[in-house]
Amino acid sequence: MGLIEDKALVEAALFVSGRPLSVKELSRALGIRSLDYIEKLIELIAAEYAERKSAIEVVKVLGEKYVMQVKQEYSQQVVHLMPRPDLRTGELKTLALIAYLQPIEQSKLVKLRGSQAYEHIRKLLEMGMIYAEPYERTKLLRTTPKFAELYGFPSDDPMVIKEAFKKVVHAEYSDLIAKLEGKDASGEESGEDDRNIGTEGSSAPEENQ
Repeated sequence: MGLIEDKALVEAALFVSGRPLSVKELSRALGIRSLDYIEKLIELIAAEYAERKSAIEVVKVLGEKYVMQVKQEYSQQVVHLMPRPDLRTGELKTLALIAYLQPIEQSKLVKLRGSQAYEHIRKLLEMGMIYAEPYERTKLLRTTPKFAELYGFPSDDPMVIKEAFKKVVHAEYSDLIAKLEGKDASGEESGEDDRNIGTEGSSAPEENQ
């Protein structure tokens, strides 16, 4: 394919993904070997959107990934038109923990939520609500710009999102949060380690969690 076709392909990938993509991910998915070439294509796409003063922008996030998103000044006016995610109670609770504790290691989240968290994470990744990046032997989980837009946040700033979810998560998971912070539910210093958290988190019925 030529430049125009390659650029259109990269643009399509950014559009349908709904989450930040690295140049390496785009290379593997699209079969374009040159990483420098892909970066140049992204720069061209971003420049074209900026030149026509579009409500859509292509920006670099986390230093190494690119995302296509609605500009902040427009997102709040159209967020009510976006389809709400079809999530069950357990999936919503997992998403809330990710939003509050981000970046959180997947292994730690599984200790908190039990083995059903793996399926929750898979669905949230597919929906573009969260993204995962390799970290040692596990992954780090964070919310995406799409998540911020759907839930009406002015930006995808993790600190803003964490503060918004603070009351919800502390009310729902007071015992677990206390243990994470090194205290038990009564405020006393706790000597329990993550293994106790994992036992408690995985013992609850999946349907209610």
